[in-house]
Amino acid sequence: MRILILFALFFMISATQAHEFSTANLTLKQTADDRHEGYLAIALSDLQQTLNLDPTHDGNLTWADLKSSHPKVINYFQKSADFNSSDESCDVSWGSDISLQDSYGETLLKQPVTITCSQPITVHYTAFFNTTSDHKLLINWELTEGQTQAIIQSPEQPFAVSTSSQSAWDTFLFYLYQGMIHIWIGLDHVLFVLTLLLHFVNKPASQNTSTLKTANAFNLKSMVWLVTGFTIAHSITLTLTALDWISVSSKWAEVGIAISVAYSALNVVTHWIKRLMLMTVAFGLLHGLGFAGALSELGLCKSHQLTSIIGFNLGVEIGQIAIILAALPVLWLLKAKESLRKFVVPASSLAIFALGMFWVWERI
Repeated sequence: MRILILFALFFMISATQAHEFSTANLTLKQTADDRHEGYLAIALSDLQQTLNLDPTHDGNLTWADLKSSHPKVINYFQKSADFNSSDESCDVSWGSDISLQDSYGETLLKQPVTITCSQPITVHYTAFFNTTSDHKLLINWELTEGQTQAIIQSPEQPFAVSTSSQSAWDTFLFYLYQGMIHIWIGLDHVLFVLTLLLHFVNKPASQNTSTLKTANAFNLKSMVWLVTGFTIAHSITLTLTALDWISVSSKWAEVGIAISVAYSALNVVTHWIKRLMLMTVAFGLLHGLGFAGALSELGLCKSHQLTSIIGFNLGVEIGQIAIILAALPVLWLLKAKESLRKFVVPASSLAIFALGMFWVWERI
């Protein structure tokens, strides 16, 4: 029973950690010598936790609540996001034409911002660090002379906007980090990888003893190879979409990803598809369309397109291997405890199947 509780805790922690990262996105484009326009995207959950925008305190933040409390939001940004040039503050205008967008199950507020300032510009950002754990600001700034990206991870970390194009190495590191983050915050991607791993501890009962012993061998190399096949597959569609060679509706891509989660979970107990690599590659192509959506939100570095794509894909692979390593102790327990495996694996698989089907209904 204690082992069962540990497994349940692991499952819940995995699901929770998929959304515990607090990330804001500052996207700007230079439209004149001294003018930069764009938006700051921040999760409503972060705003609610920090500013308590829900007047009824019932946990239900409505659009009307957000509109009525928008002056409070602007006042907070005015105090916590400072742009200056040569020790002089820039003229910053926070627009009122706000909108909402969905990103990996999180609802984000898109706050328009216009900055009037001569270069060089330094960004000082202190928002949410005191109230939200592991908060980060991602900056994607398109200049007439190049493009630059950066990550602000603490209030003591100012960022100097460079007028020259960002180096290939800095671009690679930025997108490598983004790839890792986006696999961890995408609960559907995380659960798909976990269902793949559950196949390794729930082989078909029809196999004879000698075959079962070989097929059910607890092989980390095989797990990594299977997940790498997933990476290679989604890298294909991600690259083609990022380069505008193919275009698929993001809505139907997300529906397909939800179907892949549900089917893979069901396959753990039905074993309809025994060649896991074929299923993984097929569904990996679907997941690549979802990752392409995330990459488009970040903005592909125009001066280092291939470097951006390679870094993002490699980051996703590293993130997936981290999921495998985190799951290994639980998988080993399930492998060692037959009575536990017979209960936990089907129960977990059916729970993930139900969640996947709920996503299908929700996304349609």
